[in-house]
Amino acid sequence: MADALSQPDPNLWRTRPRAPMPGTVLGPLEDVGNGKAKEYVFGRGTTVFSMFVVRRDEHVYGYLNICPHYSSPLNHRAGHFLNEDGSRIRCTMHFAEFRIEDGFGVAGAAQNCWLDPVPVHIEDGNIVISKLQASS
Repeated sequence: MADALSQPDPNLWRTRPRAPMPGTVLGPLEDVGNGKAKEYVFGRGTTVFSMFVVRRDEHVYGYLNICPHYSSPLNHRAGHFLNEDGSRIRCTMHFAEFRIEDGFGVAGAAQNCWLDPVPVHIEDGNIVISKLQASS
């Protein structure tokens, strides 16, 4: 997980156990309501890979479901990743808030920290895990 001084590694998600392969279809875009979020889980038990996708119109943003402040899941119930007005991602443990567009912590215990991105895109009406990004 990245701190305020560095952008998160766009490929860190691949090092997690049970990480899906690039090209994996998560499901239809219509399964994620506009202004809503949905969790996707791969594996079971202690080696589960959990991520979520937030949809804003025809744009999707994916992140690991791990708060950088406490390394706990951001949600306590399925689909509950956003604050009341849907403008930010919120950790339900300590109420840290993050920008949807880039995962940067703007309020609470994880202020100035970053969520770890999972690159996603829309292809033929489906949300798909994107290819790995080139290292800089």
